[in-house]
Amino acid sequence: MESIIRTHQLEKTFKTNKGLKPLDFQLFKGEICAIIGKNGAGKSTFFKLLAGQLQPTRGEMAFFDYAAAESNRARKRMGFMIESPEFFAELTAYENLNYFRLQRGISSKDAVKRVIEAVDLSKYPATRFKEYSMGMKQRLGLALTLMTGPDCLVLDEPTNGLDAEGISDIRKLLLKLNKEQDITILISSHILSELQLVATRFLFIDKGQVIEDISREELHNRNRKSLKLIVNHPSRAARVLEESFTDLKYSVLPDNTLKLDNHVEDAAQINRILMQHDIDVKEIMTETNSLEDYFLSLGVTP
Repeated sequence: MESIIRTHQLEKTFKTNKGLKPLDFQLFKGEICAIIGKNGAGKSTFFKLLAGQLQPTRGEMAFFDYAAAESNRARKRMGFMIESPEFFAELTAYENLNYFRLQRGISSKDAVKRVIEAVDLSKYPATRFKEYSMGMKQRLGLALTLMTGPDCLVLDEPTNGLDAEGISDIRKLLLKLNKEQDITILISSHILSELQLVATRFLFIDKGQVIEDISREELHNRNRKSLKLIVNHPSRAARVLEESFTDLKYSVLPDNTLKLDNHVEDAAQINRILMQHDIDVKEIMTETNSLEDYFLSLGVTP
């Protein structure tokens, strides 16, 4: 597989802490790789190193088939959205992007029209930036990253501040870019449910180091199922079930909910046992753990 990003022992040390511990990483063509970690875990440091906004303390990085020394040249094939870019408040989307087109030496005027249509802002031709919603501002920022026709996008919290509709729009756009234009994507977000819908690979970072790197298929296989029961007496129900299943793993949740992490296949027997002990089972359901559940199982709090 073609390597898009390669790092070897990439490290960043600040005065008070290690922002990123030695990291060996490869991003391959066509992947949508999600970087996951709590605030301060090292995600933004990693992204800023890739973008050239920070210089590494040690190690090296390379992009595409360029040598490490040619990183600046290689970055021209990439689009970075690390922080929300500054736009002119009084200008429209077209006027703002046309300014950046000229500034970056992009000759084709069609590039502006193309990216405005790609992010679904063409329906607001006369709307000035200061009148934009947060979702529109984020889409314009994404349009700017697409101006050069990049082969890879590096996006730090692209859905930050968006409502449900805006988040859905960004998700659909990223999937479309990946599928139709074969754009490789490296992305971070605190909305793990969204990452689970788009990513093909998950890289978990904590305290500046990678603690897990798995594919979507591996995540699916590892995410065990659980059994949730809504009963009138969840604590008593747990004690009753412990008499029949000595290795029972459970947790009592709000709203009279009892969650069982094993013996999922014994749902019928569990229901029967509880009924025999006059415990009212109002609902019983099987659930597959989420990306956030898996993250928590690693011992890291989002």
